Amino acid sequence: MEKGFTLIELLVVVLIIGILSAVAMPQYEKAVWKSRTSQLYTSVRSLATAQESYFMANGTYATDFASLDIGFDGLQASGSSSFGTSTSSNDSVRYNDHFEMSVNKSSEFTISLALFKKGSYKGGGIGFPHETTTSGIKNREFYCIELTSYLTAGDFCKKVMGLTGTPVTAYAARYYLIN
Repeated sequence: MEKGFTLIELLVVVLIIGILSAVAMPQYEKAVWKSRTSQLYTSVRSLATAQESYFMANGTYATDFASLDIGFDGLQASGSSSFGTSTSSNDSVRYNDHFEMSVNKSSEFTISLALFKKGSYKGGGIGFPHETTTSGIKNREFYCIELTSYLTAGDFCKKVMGLTGTPVTAYAARYYLIN
């Protein structure tokens, strides 16, 4: 009697592995994006704290990273945003492989933010508006942001961040309040 597996047994094993990987891969990708988002949130929180400290000392918000009492190791300076937001100085945008941070006063309102540069959730990120706006966006609150030119409603903020509720749509983006 010969020992070994039949073709049917091998096909069944391959089928089971295929089914398990089809279920596991989306969950793995979601976990990776949640991890990246956690890093993004921490960076924006640090940036917002530095901006508030600068405001307390100077009566206005910083328009460049060099003015802030914080260093973002691993972030390179960029003269302009890859998302087309207006910049107030050559040092108002910093980036790495995954995301881009901005500390500028845009043409709409002052906001510190970080957005993903590539991948499934390009144009999604977190922001901290510093000034009250007429659009319903509150100042000094953290928001999940989806740029409308890159993401459809809920792609990032609801799927990855798990946020609910109706966003405020203004300035070519959707803003979901982070509680």
